[in-house]
Amino acid sequence: NLAKILSRVILSISIIFSMSTFGFSQEISDAEYSKLKKHPIIGLSPKANIKASAGFLKGAMGLYKNSVIPEKYMWLMGLAASAAMKCEYCVHANKFNAVKAGANLEEIKTANQVAAQIAYLSTHFYASQMDLGKFKKMIGSMKIDKDGNINTTSP
Repeated sequence: NLAKILSRVILSISIIFSMSTFGFSQEISDAEYSKLKKHPIIGLSPKANIKASAGFLKGAMGLYKNSVIPEKYMWLMGLAASAAMKCEYCVHANKFNAVKAGANLEEIKTANQVAAQIAYLSTHFYASQMDLGKFKKMIGSMKIDKDGNINTTSP
């Protein structure tokens, strides 16, 4: 179940990140740009996109603090995603913040192992060109109704 949750969170974060930082250009005053470009992360963005990047970063940090998932587990999921994406900056930040939020070494090792298992299985299924329809029948199906209730059926 943790692998399924991690996959959903990773997909959600990827979608949110792509919508909030790419393609949204906003007008910005020289004074505001001068202030934002001093930030070590936000300042990496071009002027036309820097306000969107600042908004994304604030929202992303809020997600870790205010989610229905406890903060420690948010950072552990981030660590697993970072490891799978092979982002050394992200691994460092997520591991550091997971520890700050109370994660211990065994939990960090487990998050790393989940990332490794997903990477292995993903590569294996992809390279084997496993039929997705057959795979879904093997795992089970999931439907979300108009009220947001999730129903699953197992094979």
